[in-house]
Amino acid sequence: MASVLASEMYHVVGSVATSQGCRLGQMVERCMSVMQSGTQMVKLKHGAKVLVRLFYLDEHRTCIRWRPSRKSEKAKIVIDSIYKVTEGRQSEIFHRHAEGNFDPSCCFTIYHGNHMESLDLITSNPEEARTWITGLKYLMAGISDEDSLVKRQRTHDQYPFEWLRSHNLV
Repeated sequence: MASVLASEMYHVVGSVATSQGCRLGQMVERCMSVMQSGTQMVKLKHGAKVLVRLFYLDEHRTCIRWRPSRKSEKAKIVIDSIYKVTEGRQSEIFHRHAEGNFDPSCCFTIYHGNHMESLDLITSNPEEARTWITGLKYLMAGISDEDSLVKRQRTHDQYPFEWLRSHNLV
């Protein structure tokens, strides 16, 4: 199972990672670093509204934020509120924007909150989408940094992998 996760991370960081040269924890850290630096993405809204925003993972790795926003305190999604992350143009919002010629490998949706709201995003390239999708799935599994990954592996090597599998995230 570890090789499946390593393969997933290899997909994210490309040639930087080699199957034997990098530990999984280092690859997760690289992914988190990219997310914390921020990525400019297109945010699809209900109707025909399309907004370009900078999305980033906060310094505590507990929520995703974006700017600019008129509602700065509401412009966030707490990681613990994320229900699932889907790849491609699967959401209702993407279907409404059928006229948009978006590359499905650059699209993903974050479902969050009690009412399973969707945040539909488009990156400029597939690697950025893959980084965010994979990073969010690791955060949802509680693997936010190398230390927590090592602790989990020490206490119960299979826990994060079993959690990911049980939630159909890998």
